[in-house]
Amino acid sequence: MTDPLTRAMLDTAFEPHELLTPPVDILGPATDPDAKEVLHTLGIPSWDNPWFDVDDEIGRRLEPVSEWDYELSDVYQDVPEGAENWVALGMVPYDDIAFDPATGKVYCLPQDAEIYLLNSSLRSFVYFLYLLKVDCPRMDSGDDQSEWAGYTAAEHEEIRLHICEKMSAVDPVALENPKSLWFGILTYIVDPEAHFGRG
Repeated sequence: MTDPLTRAMLDTAFEPHELLTPPVDILGPATDPDAKEVLHTLGIPSWDNPWFDVDDEIGRRLEPVSEWDYELSDVYQDVPEGAENWVALGMVPYDDIAFDPATGKVYCLPQDAEIYLLNSSLRSFVYFLYLLKVDCPRMDSGDDQSEWAGYTAAEHEEIRLHICEKMSAVDPVALENPKSLWFGILTYIVDPEAHFGRG
């Protein structure tokens, strides 16, 4: 059983400016009540890290996928209905991430594969970022990594499994796809050089 995600929890992990909270007057497209609450109350984490490049504009406007410089149908064979209304969240090298404002579901739009469900809700997506921030020092680009570098391979693996178990408890659907980017990130925890092809 996991604790419900709260702003107080996020405040222990992120600085206030690292939690992007759009004003109520731009949340019209977010018709899913929980997604709207996440946007306005919890905020979307945006901090210096080696993976997530969150769209800083989300604190000021919700950019629909329809405004991207390409048509989804030109890139993907199977485009979910209503995908043009999804809202951009940012990138994970080098895939786009967006959420459906009508359902709160978060999707990955890869460069070289078909669109897939990343998280079953915007809340669980934010929860995953929180787990990575608090449990994995490698998710902080600016932090001193010397202590983390002193961990053994077995300890790295223990941390990876610990985070994976927590993620599974929060959103088991998110880890059903073996090609999900979450697994790439979990691999990075254990061995970043191997993940990026330098091992």
